[in-house]
Amino acid sequence: MVKKAQYPIGFANSLSRRDLLKKAAIGAAVFGGMSDYVLADSDSVAKPPEYDFPVVDYHVHLYHDPQKAADLSKSRGVKFGIVEHTERGYNVEDDTALKKYIETLKKYPVYIGLQPLHVGWSKNFSVELLSQLDYVLMDALTMPQEDRSWRAIDSSNFRVNDKESFMKKYVDFNMQILTTEPIDIFGWTTFLPKDIAEDYDALWTDDIMRMMIDTAVKKDIAFEINESAKVPKLKFVKMAKEAGAKFTFGSDSHQGIQAGIMTYGLELAKQAGLTKEDMFVLKPDGKKAVQRFFKKKEETS
Repeated sequence: MVKKAQYPIGFANSLSRRDLLKKAAIGAAVFGGMSDYVLADSDSVAKPPEYDFPVVDYHVHLYHDPQKAADLSKSRGVKFGIVEHTERGYNVEDDTALKKYIETLKKYPVYIGLQPLHVGWSKNFSVELLSQLDYVLMDALTMPQEDRSWRAIDSSNFRVNDKESFMKKYVDFNMQILTTEPIDIFGWTTFLPKDIAEDYDALWTDDIMRMMIDTAVKKDIAFEINESAKVPKLKFVKMAKEAGAKFTFGSDSHQGIQAGIMTYGLELAKQAGLTKEDMFVLKPDGKKAVQRFFKKKEETS
């Protein structure tokens, strides 16, 4: 039995992004078209008829039931990448837990990733073990507060009192992650709390988007097209594609209901004209973000 996670102090209402997925069951109904090209070999990845790239869901939280993940991946014809949070109170908080995590998932035909919540997470692990991961995904949903606590900005009761002040801090935090953290994928790209979501086009200005895109391209970080939050929007994807950015799909599924269902992502990819050249590809050993990070750190120490 997997121990239920106890959430860190300050991580208020951290289940909010999970709660979104409880309403996702209806999404399974629109997935029926993919059953026509389900693969017998779950180590292979299906290519939807209208696209020249394989569909991979790099944002699935099913470490507690890897067999379920493998079965869903096979039945839906979509390769899964399993991620788990790394902070204290979650399943992976140190090298001992990370080794167990990797050894458990190696038995199944899934990619193995991590999803840290807080900046500076990598100091808790050895480069030897981190190098065995396929990738690291991180988002900017868990924002630091002035009192040194953390708030989940996707929580149902999170409120923005001052849009301008919030966006300045939020954009700075996005940039901090993109510039300082050893990650391969930036998740929930351009997400906004629900009470200011309607101002998306005004708040995510061209200059801000271009700054994030240029940084991600320079740092070789892919942008996640998130199925749960329906972000980023088409304009961002087109700008990022033109700049040479790479993309991934992610459901952020915790129960498996929505895992591999990329309705929004595939439609957005179609509208933006994404091809296999625009999609993220796992880095070979020696080129992974964590390896580049620790190598640079060693060279400058």
